[in-house]
Amino acid sequence: MIEEFYRIERRKELGAILLLICCAGGAILYLSVGVVPVGLGESFRILLGYREGIDPGHLLAIEGIRLPRLIATLLVGAGLALSGTAYQSLFQNRLADPFVTGVSAGAVLGTTLAILLGFSSGFLGLGGITLFAFLGAMGTSLVVFILLGVLKRASSATILLIGISLNFFLSAVVSLLLFLHRNRIESIVLWTMGSVASASREKVFFALPVFLLGVAGIFASSRSLDYLVLGEDIARSHGIRVPRVRFRIILFASLLTSVCVSLSGVVGFVGLVTPNMARILTGTRHRSLLVYAALLGALFFLGADLLAKTLLSPSELPVGVVTSLLGVPVFAGLVWKSSRRIY
Repeated sequence: MIEEFYRIERRKELGAILLLICCAGGAILYLSVGVVPVGLGESFRILLGYREGIDPGHLLAIEGIRLPRLIATLLVGAGLALSGTAYQSLFQNRLADPFVTGVSAGAVLGTTLAILLGFSSGFLGLGGITLFAFLGAMGTSLVVFILLGVLKRASSATILLIGISLNFFLSAVVSLLLFLHRNRIESIVLWTMGSVASASREKVFFALPVFLLGVAGIFASSRSLDYLVLGEDIARSHGIRVPRVRFRIILFASLLTSVCVSLSGVVGFVGLVTPNMARILTGTRHRSLLVYAALLGALFFLGADLLAKTLLSPSELPVGVVTSLLGVPVFAGLVWKSSRRIY
């Protein structure tokens, strides 16, 4: 029995290493592909810091444009996957996604206000849209936290209903603003389709501390998630303070989702599909599940953005369109596999 346990653990570690290698290989390919093609070897040398003999144009393309976009892509993919995993376990619902608490609608409202009010400049070089998207997402999360404080004994189902209600309400406000300013619809709709094309060093530096804080908080809650996924009564019987833990998980998951949305706009299916894929590969123990979900999310979003910028080159597809086109059949396959296993 003990030998079998260690064998399974070693297999999980090898799987995580393999996913990490795939992410590294995908990153090199991502840096090499674009309007200005760069050799794989040259991209690898630039990534390692070697600049001698490198074409200045290639150096500028990678360090100035593609590297910040690559980092943003990895952060968004991993962040959405981690927050999706946390929400699915918290609500005991594998259809829950990172936008379940209304964060996406809050971000869209913030972006709409930034565009309509003409805030092109932001704070620390972030840009008005990025800043307002983050503030809108966090503002929505704050409303959820206030309601949680008022409804101290609220169940997970009640929190889910609060999120859905906020989503509908904020979406209605955005629709009203779009109706009143029909000449600005295109800019807002394009943002909601998702893109990391505007990623910059300033945005990455802004996102990284918030991202790391969210990741640390969710990983620190992995043991609590192990019990919560079995039900709130079982969690309480093991000494888990459910309201406090639930509040903490929603806080860190909302932080992650907010910073991801501010970087990429609204991107669907990453936080829905990759946690379910991770469960198939590694099981439901969150210590390994969160690692697998983060790596799969980063790899999935990296591949989607690579397709988005190459399929119609030199034009570029919104990455949210690509994630949906890829995510729907993958999710349908997961549902079909689950239904066969159950019945």
